Amino acid sequence: MASASTSSWERAWTPSPSAGRRRPPASGTPFLSFFAPREILALARAAGFTDARHVSAATLNQRYFAGRTDGLRTSNGEELLVATV
Repeated sequence: MASASTSSWERAWTPSPSAGRRRPPASGTPFLSFFAPREILALARAAGFTDARHVSAATLNQRYFAGRTDGLRTSNGEELLVATV
């Protein structure tokens, strides 16, 4: 359990005991947290980032994988937060 002095950002990155924790290591990713785009954007802004943008898997596929003949695509769970101070 997070203490009262723990920031919302730290609490958000604290792994939950849910079953979802088992999926990332099995797929080779080191991350243990899951966020809705609105949540991660709010956390970034609360942490002091002045510009925060969510880049969806669909956008990544369109931008980087469109036209590939081998069918390579990112998974639906691979989304990015781009933030600057």
